[in-house]
Amino acid sequence: MSGYNGVILLTLVGFLALAALLLTPVYRFLKREEKVAEAWTEDPYDSVDSVHSPDDAPAGESPGGGDAPT
Repeated sequence: MSGYNGVILLTLVGFLALAALLLTPVYRFLKREEKVAEAWTEDPYDSVDSVHSPDDAPAGESPGGGDAPT
């Protein structure tokens, strides 16, 4: 039985090394694309939030644009 332990251990280490070798570029690509997507969506949402801020509503109006409830 002890002869099989070395083969099992070598197979396990080889499998983990191969998985890391193949999945590392995929992980790096996805992280790079995530940063590009965040940079692309950051500016439009920031400008929309600043234009439609509820703090900018006139004194007699609710943030929804209608009259204040009485």
